[in-house]
Order: sequence, then C-alpha cells, then structure tokens
Amino acid sequence: MERISNRALISRLYSSAEHQLEKSNYDGKSWEQWYQIVQGLTGPEKMVYIMVKLNQTVTSGGFAKFYETSHGIFAPEIIHVLSEINAASSASIVTSTLSIVNPSGLLDQQFKSFIFNIQLSDMQKEKLFAQDIQYDQLDGIENLEDLLGNYLQNSINQ
Repeated sequence: MERISNRALISRLYSSAEHQLEKSNYDGKSWEQWYQIVQGLTGPEKMVYIMVKLNQTVTSGGFAKFYETSHGIFAPEIIHVLSEINAASSASIVTSTLSIVNPSGLLDQQFKSFIFNIQLSDMQKEKLFAQDIQYDQLDGIENLEDLLGNYLQNSINQ
C-alpha cells in the first residue's frame, strides 16, 4: 500500500473528526458534551483534532486565544500527545502555560470547568505572550506536522 503524505493523513483525520463533531450536534455551551464527543473519536482522530486546534489558535492569536476559546480544556491531553510524538520542547511550553492559567492546580472536571469559562487577566496574557514567542521560535526546529504525521504513519503500519 502506498504511503500518503503526513499532511494528507492529518487532513483526512481532522476532516473526519470535524465531521463527527458537526454530526453530533452537541451543545457548544457545555464543555462536558464537547469533551465527551472528542473522547469518542478514534485515538488518531483525537490526537489530530487537539493538535490542530492547538496550532490553529496559538498561531492565529497566541496561547491567550487558545485558552479563551476554551481549547485549553484539552491542554493535559495535548501535553501527553506532544510527549508521545517526541515534541518535548512544545510539551514544555504548553506545560508552562498551565501554571499561568491554572495557578491553583485544579484537576480533571474542576480544571475543565474553570478553563472553559476563563477570563484572562492582562498579567496572564503578558505571561502567555512570552510562551507564544517560545512556541514561534520552535518553527523549523520541532515540526509538529512531521512529528505527528510520522507517529501516526508508524502506528498505522504496525
């Protein structure tokens, strides 16, 4: 079987995940429903969905946008995926953002409920901006598309 490109594989998995989310007709005001739908995706679909959402929001508006658009509810899973695909520097940056937005160290449902409705202070936004710069500096050093795509390709071929 011919190997498809990493970009094509990621695109197909993301499209499939987005289709399932649209089809589910979940209540966008409920983090629980959104989270459960994402948890119901296949492992590769879920990995791609949360990684694409991270990259889209951070590159278009920084980590402040990532958290204020509620995508931050997936931050713990994103850190796990980044570690799994050997993106240690990116994982470290996302981990650093958690202590900025969640200084009290909330976990699980409390964390997700808090992050889903977070209103960042100006100081938090400034601290997150420093993480945006570090994330941007990884461009060309830690290529998440290649790392994720290679991980998925290897998973498929096993």
